[in-house]
Amino acid sequence: MPTETTRNIYIGPNNLRWDLSGRNKGRQGVKLGTHLQGDYHLPIDQLFTEGAYQVGATYERTNTLKRIINLAVVLGFNCSELQYRAIESNWWDSWPEDTPGWWGRHTPFSGWRWAQVQLAKHPDTPMPIDPTAFGNNGFQWDMQIVAAQPWWAKRMLTDSFTAAADSVAKLGYDEQTFHIANRGTMEAHPIFMYTGPGRAWIQDGMTNNMIELPELSASDGYVTVDTDPANRTLKGSNDPTDNLFYQFIRQSRVLDFFLHDLEALGEPVWRRANGIRFQSPIPPRTVANIKVRHSQPGGQVVIFMPQRYKRPS
Repeated sequence: MPTETTRNIYIGPNNLRWDLSGRNKGRQGVKLGTHLQGDYHLPIDQLFTEGAYQVGATYERTNTLKRIINLAVVLGFNCSELQYRAIESNWWDSWPEDTPGWWGRHTPFSGWRWAQVQLAKHPDTPMPIDPTAFGNNGFQWDMQIVAAQPWWAKRMLTDSFTAAADSVAKLGYDEQTFHIANRGTMEAHPIFMYTGPGRAWIQDGMTNNMIELPELSASDGYVTVDTDPANRTLKGSNDPTDNLFYQFIRQSRVLDFFLHDLEALGEPVWRRANGIRFQSPIPPRTVANIKVRHSQPGGQVVIFMPQRYKRPS
């Protein structure tokens, strides 16, 4: 068994994989230094209010911040000059300024967990004039990387439902209850996808409230429903591109008498929804029982449950 059971790998946007620690460490010519900073605990900022005559302070809330990770990487050594230059070029090509890659951490306890990372600033470690001088062919860089989404994640859990014709004929809809777990240590906002034509209903998290979604036509395709209040709720795969004609139709209310629903055809799905709000996330380490409905035989509803963790293990 290797002495380092914890594995760290990085997969760049160019799909190059780098084994940085643990089994196969340095296989591609790069390995971690001895320490990491900022990768383990969730970065938070505790907010308090203090009064002039108050003893101590009053806790208000906790803000979750972006994750800043400081690390050292050793490039090369035990290689030729040409090999070092190739390693150096490939490594920095895996860190474009504007596109994140994936950092993976594996332990025997938790398996693989992943964080999306990119450069926080340009590396500026003082370096010798020639890192290949005297046959050294290597250098250690200090890097600072950032995870804008500070959690570590596993693959989403998913389940699907297809409405049966006999139930729709009896009730006007078919329904199913998803039994799906949030195994993570952070609350989760499930994501749904439903198909047209027809209408769908989705239960709001841990409540009994059923949220009615916009009715779709066959041309609307798939629509995703993100229950996270921080994200756009509805996104359609075939959302139309708005143009001056549809803007004119919406502004000319007198034309509604002649054109009826033409106004809605020029709008993306999210603009057809009025007052849809999801307010109940799924608590950590909880199995959620979420009911969904669809009004069309053969209509589908798919659920995706994010799995997010405060720590990599």
